[in-house]
This record gives sequence, structure tokens and C-alpha cells, in this order.
Amino acid sequence: MNSAFVIWRDPITTMWQPVAKLTELDGIYTFSYTRGALNKKFIPFPRMSILEKEYVSHELLPFFQNRLIPERRPEYYTMLSWLDMAPGPNDPFEILSASGGARKTDNFRIVKVPQKSEKNEYRLKFFVSGIAYISDEAKHDLINLDNTIFLPCINEDKNQADSNAVAIINPKTGRRLGYYPRYLNEDLIRVNRMLGVTGSELLTKIRVLKVNLSAPEQYRVFCESVTSWPDGFSPFQSDSYKLLAGQIN
Repeated sequence: MNSAFVIWRDPITTMWQPVAKLTELDGIYTFSYTRGALNKKFIPFPRMSILEKEYVSHELLPFFQNRLIPERRPEYYTMLSWLDMAPGPNDPFEILSASGGARKTDNFRIVKVPQKSEKNEYRLKFFVSGIAYISDEAKHDLINLDNTIFLPCINEDKNQADSNAVAIINPKTGRRLGYYPRYLNEDLIRVNRMLGVTGSELLTKIRVLKVNLSAPEQYRVFCESVTSWPDGFSPFQSDSYKLLAGQIN
């Protein structure tokens, strides 16, 4: 079974919150809104206007399909290269989750629900955020990154924009290379606290998978976070992730 959440950014507060969940099992897709969709500024998707209804389809719903580059287009293979994926057909959940399923001037991201690995690890693939705002020296550092490098990260709990902000650091220079995606950092902080972390430096290691020097900055550095999966942890458990289907408000 594959599952992914749709994360929406409030255009006023710029904060991210889950608004829907998509699940695929044996070729059947099930879509449900979450409690995050109750935000008064959120607009339900076309032809799916009832928040408490569960929608079922034998095909990937248009909202998600429209975020995938058709395989017949050359840009499809460019994106696979940026995502460090082999050419040819690939799991749409993996493509959407790794890329975020973002479109230009878009307020949505798609995140696959992580599963505990065989090594009891919590792993997520992502593109480093905020590269456009780092120093020129840090941008030069990116050229020398490769898949043998693990990057430390720290929780900037004094960050005025987001107390859960997680900065990714170049271990050789100490310079900030960017940030862990803001819509994922709440769980990352929770995992580390459950593992006993009390300071700002996290146990999570960021492994560089691919540096795409010719890509736009939002696709420049593709990474995977690796953290031990603590006992009793389940991802995406806050109230805003709870499904609305079947509830009466």
C-alpha cells in the first residue's frame, strides 16, 4: 500500500498544513481530506468539494496526475535524473514525493508516508530548501558535494519564522547550505526528541544523493535524511493529519 499527504501552504501565514491523504492499494486510489482542510482559506479541489466524503478511483486523480511530467516528454527523463532514478517507468508516488509534486507559484507539496526500514530507520528523500538565500560562498560549496558526504543539521529553535527550522550545514566550512523542507521538519524534530536529543544539533544525518548543477535552485541538491526510528513513533500524527471522512462537524 502507498500513502501520501497533500501539504498546503496558507498564503497569509505561509505555514504548511496537511489537507488531504491519497492511498493506493491494488490499483484502487482513495482520497480523503484531513482536518487541516478546515482552514477557512483552503479551497477544496474541483469535483471534490465535500470535505467529509471519501473519493475512490481506479485511476490516479487529476490533481496528482497533473503534477507528473508525461513520460513522452524529454523533461520526464531530466526530472528522473535530478531524482537519481533510473530511466523508464517509475512509481508515481515516489516521483511525486521526492520532487514534492510542486508546480510554479504553487502552494502544495506531496509527501509519501515513510515506512520503517529494515534497519529500523526513518528515511525521507527531499530537495534542500532555501538555496536561493544562502551566501555565495555556500553556493560554491555545493559544487564539491557528492554522495560520499553526510551533512549535519541543527534545529534553529530561535528562528522567528519557524521554531522547528532545521538548517543543513557543510561539515567542512560550517556554512549553512539550506534547510530541511519546512513541511517535514515537525516530525523530524519529534523523532530526535524521542531519541533523547535536548540540544540544537540533531542525530539526523543528511546524505547527499545528487547535486544537479544545471537544475533550478529548488532542484539543485537532492538528499536523504537518515534517523533511527524510535520505539512508539508513528509519522504524521498531529490533529491536522486526521481524516475527515465519515465525521460530522
